[in-house]
This record gives sequence, C-alpha cells and structure tokens, in this order.
Amino acid sequence: MLRLRRITSGASWIPQIDGLRFMAIIAVLLVHVLGEVTRQGRPLPALPYSAHWIINIFQNGGRGVRLFFAISGYILARPFLRQHRLGGPAVKLRSYFLRRITRLEPPYILSLLIYTAALYLAFHRSLHAMLPHLLASLGYAHMFVFHSGSTINFVTWSLEIEIQFYILAPFLGNLYRIENAVLRRGTIAALVLFFCFVNSRPIPFTAYDRTPLFYMQYFLSGFLLTDLLEYPRHTSRQTWTWDLVSLVGWPAIFLVGHVGDAPAWLPLIIIPVYLAAFYGKASNWFFRQPFVALTGGMCYSIYLMHMLIISVSFRAIQYLQMPGNAETLAVQMALLIAVTLALSTAYFVLIERPCMDPRWPQKLWRKIRRMEGEEIPQIAAP
Repeated sequence: MLRLRRITSGASWIPQIDGLRFMAIIAVLLVHVLGEVTRQGRPLPALPYSAHWIINIFQNGGRGVRLFFAISGYILARPFLRQHRLGGPAVKLRSYFLRRITRLEPPYILSLLIYTAALYLAFHRSLHAMLPHLLASLGYAHMFVFHSGSTINFVTWSLEIEIQFYILAPFLGNLYRIENAVLRRGTIAALVLFFCFVNSRPIPFTAYDRTPLFYMQYFLSGFLLTDLLEYPRHTSRQTWTWDLVSLVGWPAIFLVGHVGDAPAWLPLIIIPVYLAAFYGKASNWFFRQPFVALTGGMCYSIYLMHMLIISVSFRAIQYLQMPGNAETLAVQMALLIAVTLALSTAYFVLIERPCMDPRWPQKLWRKIRRMEGEEIPQIAAP
C-alpha cells in the first residue's frame, strides 16, 4: 500500500502542495466526467435558480488547470530561491532539465501510445490519420502545428504550456537575486498584476494564448508564494483566520466570472487560498490528510489517463438507470471517478512512481548490463 511518507520524502511542504493538487485534479475530473455524461445525452438535473451555483462549480472545474499552473510556479521556483536567498546549491541547468526529462517523459510518452492504441482498437480511428497528431503531441507542439489541442489526448495542451514555462523558469529565477524582500516581492506582485491586466484584454497577437505568457499571472503567483513561504522559512504558526480565507476563497475560485471561463485576475484569489493551506489550522489539517495528499501526489498519472478511462468506462455504465435523473447522473459520475482513480493509481504505481527516483536510468542500465553478463545455463546431455 502507498504511504504518505513515500510521497513526502520528509519534506514538510509537500503534503500541503499535494493537497492543493488534490483540489486541482478533482476539479478537472468533475468537469470532464460531467462533460462525458451530458455529452452522451444525459441532461443536467433541473435545479431551482438558487441552487444553480452547484452546477456552476462543476462546469468551472477546468479552472483546476490554472491551479496547477500556480503550483508549478511554486515548485519550480523553490530551487532558485534556495540558491539566491537561502545559501542553497546553485541550480545546474543540465540536471534541472535532465530531471524533468527522466521524471515526466516516460509516463507522458507511454500514455500517448496507450491512447493511440485505444483510439485505433476501441474507437476505430485511422493510424495514418493519427500519426501526425501523435508526433506533434510527443514533441509538445500540437497547438502550434495544428492550432488546437491534441486529438490524441486533448488535455495535454496544458503540458505544452508547462514545458515552455520550464524553459522560462531559470530566467525568472533571477528575480530572487533582488536582496530587499519588500522590493523583490513587490516586483513579483507587480508582474502578477501586470499580466492579470494584459491577459484580461483582447489577445495581443496570434498564438499568444498558446504560450505561457497568457498564463504567466498563475506561474508568477507560484513564485510569489515561494518567497512568502520559504523566506524566511515557513513556520508552523497557524490561525483560524486563515481558515475563513479558505471557506470564502475556494468557492469563489469556481464561482466568480462566467461559467466555463477563468477570469485573468483569478490569481488574486488563488494566492491567499494557497497561503491558507499552510497557515490555517483546519486547512492545514485537511490538506495533510493521507487520502488527500496521496491522491494529489498521483495527479500527473490521473491527469494523463483520466480522459481515456472516462470514455471507455462510460460505455459500461451508460445504460445504468436510477429512479431520477439527478440520481442517475450522480451515480454515473461517482462510478466514473472511482474507476478513474483506481486505474490511475495502478498507472502511478507501475509507471510514474519508478520514474520519481532520479537514478532510475542508471539503475535500469546496470540491470540490463547484469542481465547481458549472465551466462546462459547449459543443459546437461542425457
């Protein structure tokens, strides 16, 4: 059985971050499960006007991707802040990029191959037609080549944005060279506000929305959070006041603005809500719960595999009927989420978790060499 210690690796900040990932991946799951069920003809339940906010929360689940962007900013910023402000080791760019290749690429590549095989075998898609889209997706270039999300797995559009940000992150890490904390944080906050404003306006040039600049306010929010939480180092002081921030902030993330759209100023809510995950008594307790942290820790596997699992699984339950439409919708969605979490856990254990070991390529190579060096046993003659 997976244990929290295995994912946290002794770092006190990881359970909260995995807890925040839990919120993001559950939001994404809800919107895609709801979309799959309703796309197949299941109508939304008739709710009174005063209860429409419930459906709005589900339909705004796509904002979970923006939550991921802020988390990515936080994670990628930490080594650069440690280098420039905490006396940590210098970030070696070769190791920085190599780690991301060995950690993220094998699960990503295998998932695309699985999707391609499933689309061919179960959905009878043409291999010849899929090949260009597969190659573009493997190169994180589908949006630039075809001007749309991948037809193999459309959710990988966000990973194309992420990979571009990985390249920009070392440059942005120089913001931590500013010694004065007030000036440094003020600069990062000003950049967040700048991109909130710019990205709330009409898109300034072609393909702009296919670059990390269109989402920079989220990534930079992570940079600001890193500074606030790590310098000086995060303390364990927690208050109930921050829990009030959580109670107001989390619903606001999924309710403000138009349904199906994410306002550019959403980081102004995300930043205090993320801080509350560390500084709120109840919030900190919730985000450190094993199920929450473990599920969040598997978010990459869940994100990669959930669309295929949902589509295939729905075929088995689409005729399941309950007494009412709302009950049928709820049961079908619950079953799809349960199956998705179960199968994604298997993908995490078998594929992603081994890649979390930074030395897995060397260990695999040594194992191959040992196998090559073994002599084939001779069978004695009768």
